[in-house]
Amino acid sequence: MSKSFITVLLLTGLICGWGCRKLVPLDKDTIDPSALFITKKFEPVLGRHTMYRNIFNYGQSTLPLQFEIVNMRRFDGSPAPELTDSVYPVMAWKNTAEGAYTGLEKSLEEIESKRYTEFHRLFEMRKFSGEILVWPGINTSKLLTQPDSGYKFDVKVSNSGAVSYYYDFRFMPYKSIPYDPNNYDLATGMPSSPTMPGGLGALDIGGIYRSKDNNLMSASEVDVMFNRMGNGNTLSFRFLDSAYRPIDPGLFAATDWTRLVHGFDMQQSAAKVTYSVAYPVPVVQLPTRYTNSSGTRANVHFGFYRVGPGGQGIDAFLNFQFAIYEKGDWEIVFHFKNTSPKFTND
Repeated sequence: MSKSFITVLLLTGLICGWGCRKLVPLDKDTIDPSALFITKKFEPVLGRHTMYRNIFNYGQSTLPLQFEIVNMRRFDGSPAPELTDSVYPVMAWKNTAEGAYTGLEKSLEEIESKRYTEFHRLFEMRKFSGEILVWPGINTSKLLTQPDSGYKFDVKVSNSGAVSYYYDFRFMPYKSIPYDPNNYDLATGMPSSPTMPGGLGALDIGGIYRSKDNNLMSASEVDVMFNRMGNGNTLSFRFLDSAYRPIDPGLFAATDWTRLVHGFDMQQSAAKVTYSVAYPVPVVQLPTRYTNSSGTRANVHFGFYRVGPGGQGIDAFLNFQFAIYEKGDWEIVFHFKNTSPKFTND
């Protein structure tokens, strides 16, 4: 075999090897064809912090993925500049250990020092998680709310090797409702009446007797009113008898007024008790001494002690769980609508 023939064979082998290597596909990032969004319809109540988590099933997609809302539009296909172009000032917590809310802050100023102003669109999708976030504290008067059909949008999901589009998501918000519990109609955004019955489940009473017949009172005999009186940072509690006359809060003598809410500069009179507070109430979803066990609502306890029939001691109480999402000078009024509580001993 000649040297020239061997040389040709070697060159042929090298060329073939090089060509074969080119034909072997490189590993590329992919998006699993079966990956999908579990939720495609979002109907939050505006005015409060709402987060939609774990809404995307990744399947066998190569991570990390990136998410982006595209083609946000009104349901009729027209542009939606109120969602795509407008940014709003919102309060955010500082991302430091010192900036975390604990429920142990000693002043309103200390709480506010842990927050700062950011600018965001009202409706956002987080780039690396796909979580949907609806920001609170934003003037939403320009938004289309139910019963309007609202908005449609698409989502682009991508990694370094692939892009997938998911179409026709729905954003159909409800009008802002400033507090819970409430008696608002979600479609109209209007309360059904100025008051709501305490029997909604957020009110719990025990050991309170009616003054007129000395029988135990039930939660359904107490109406609750939320009144916004101004634009400040206060929260007041008032009590009314069956004739709408003020009941002195001091009669609820077993109440720990100084630690009733996470509020400051308490002012107490014969008509009401007022605190300076940070809004919303609670300011974050964190269980503290001032909230329910999940941290979703403030929990207030009013109590008094009296001697009942036969000299028996009675611990009377009224507990109420609530949330207020809109900053202002709010008062919560408890109206004993059928008869006043009995505070005197038997």
